[in-house]
Amino acid sequence: MVKKALLTHVLAAGVLIGPLGTAGWAADGPGGGHAKAETRPVGVVESRAPLNVREKPTAYSGVVKQLRPHERVLLSCQKRGGWVDGNPVWYRLHGSKGWVSARYVHNLQPVRPC
Repeated sequence: MVKKALLTHVLAAGVLIGPLGTAGWAADGPGGGHAKAETRPVGVVESRAPLNVREKPTAYSGVVKQLRPHERVLLSCQKRGGWVDGNPVWYRLHGSKGWVSARYVHNLQPVRPC
């Protein structure tokens, strides 16, 4: 009897909580369909000094701006570029035409290829 009551409460809680998740009613788009929330991978600058953001994925490219140590940034994609301390991967910053070396940015989620 106790198991049946517990199962009923668990199922009821699942029905109540389910619509609030990202796959439930809260994620419905204006037309009633499900709209996929667009999220970008986050990275954290892992350097002691300001990190140069470059025009192209190479250390010889022009600097467009700098990022502070431990600053969190949104990453659009990754590609191979010039090697920096044994790492050829570069991240394109979201909302910017700039690139940062993956040697100095720790990605907190997987980053898709460009």
